[in-house]
Amino acid sequence: MRRLVVLVVLLVILIAGGGLTMQLISGGGSLLPVLTQVNSPDAAPTVVLPWKAEQFFLLVSFILFNLIGIAATLALVFWLLDGGLRRQRAKAAAAEAAATSAVVPVGTNK
Repeated sequence: MRRLVVLVVLLVILIAGGGLTMQLISGGGSLLPVLTQVNSPDAAPTVVLPWKAEQFFLLVSFILFNLIGIAATLALVFWLLDGGLRRQRAKAAAAEAAATSAVVPVGTNK
C-alpha cells in the first residue's frame, strides 16, 4: 500500500511538472509569469538549435563512456579482491584440515 501511495505521488508530481513545462513553452502561460529576457534563439533555453543538440549529445556520450569505464574498473578490482579472498579461505581451510588430522587421539602412544 505504501508503494502505491509513493507511486501515485510521483505520478502527480510528474504530471504537474509536465503541465507547467508545457505552459512555459507555449508562451501563453498565465499561471506563472514569464519574462522574456532575450529574443535570440541562441540564448533561449527552450529552443534546441543544432549546435545545442550536438553539445548535449557529446556531453551525455562523455558521461556514459566514463560511467562505463568506472563500472568496469570497479568490477575488475572487486573480482581481483574476491579471488584473493577465495585463495586465503582455501589456504585457511587446508591448514585447519591439516591441523585437525595431525591431532593424536588421547590414549594412544604416538
